[in-house]
Amino acid sequence: MEAEIASELFKFIRNVVTHFPFFDSWDAVWVDQSMANWHKDGQSIDKFLRKYKGTQTVKYRFWEQSKKRMTYLTIDFPERYDENTKVFLKDLLTEKEGVKFSFLLMRRILDTQVEK
Repeated sequence: MEAEIASELFKFIRNVVTHFPFFDSWDAVWVDQSMANWHKDGQSIDKFLRKYKGTQTVKYRFWEQSKKRMTYLTIDFPERYDENTKVFLKDLLTEKEGVKFSFLLMRRILDTQVEK
């Protein structure tokens, strides 16, 4: 389950930050159903939140070879996702964890695609 969530979470973060660039900081970023579906229903942000709302906390750990240590992060999914609920990015994961997660995931992808 963690591998599936990782890919979808990365896409979710990317889409929220790309499509709603008017927030000043990670902690200020939020989305609700009307924002997620501003163009039409069932877009990727909406699909992610509908699929994972109410899901229990997921914990990841990554081995950081350069630091010779494990990195741990926690993803807390929203209990509710509806027209009246703002889902804050900071409540899913902290900025530090989100950036590190994105970096580590991109690094894994590049490591499989780039020949040394």
